[in-house]
Amino acid sequence: MKFPICTFDARVGVLCPRCEERLKNGEISDADVKASFVLAKLATQVPALDRLTLKRAYLIDGDYVLVLSQGEARTVLSNRPLMGKLKEALGNFWIAEQTSDMRQFIEDLLYPVRILTVNVVWIPDGTRQIKAVISGSRGMNFPVDLGRASKIVKAIKGDDVIFEFERGKFERGRPRRSAVQGLGRS
Repeated sequence: MKFPICTFDARVGVLCPRCEERLKNGEISDADVKASFVLAKLATQVPALDRLTLKRAYLIDGDYVLVLSQGEARTVLSNRPLMGKLKEALGNFWIAEQTSDMRQFIEDLLYPVRILTVNVVWIPDGTRQIKAVISGSRGMNFPVDLGRASKIVKAIKGDDVIFEFERGKFERGRPRRSAVQGLGRS
């Protein structure tokens, strides 16, 4: 596995003077260092981690966000035993790929939830807001905390994101009809 710090440092659990200087200059963060130490230790037990590259790690409200190289997030997200090991080692964590494509970034964060569309809404003051439409309706056992996902997108990408559901909200055990579905009929 490749890390934002030296591979030797990650395996030993101590930073060399060069990585120490990079940490002091802000090129890498404490989260990068801690995640690298944990993942290097875990890689000795889980060979699937050896093929991955950790680009950055963030610690947002107690949750780790691991940003991997392009094409690697789905490999990790679809491997349930690996996800279990990562959960044991890191606690709450999220996986995403290093990409400039906002839709791809949000899809990785919300995996296995299906995103229908991601739109950019320009606010009159010149800022922008992202609107992501999620397939289906929000059920009682929705697998992702959208509030935390929104905070992560804001912290990493700098954009506010609003999540909406294709079929409205879930109320009293049944989906409420949206304006698109019912066209005003109840």
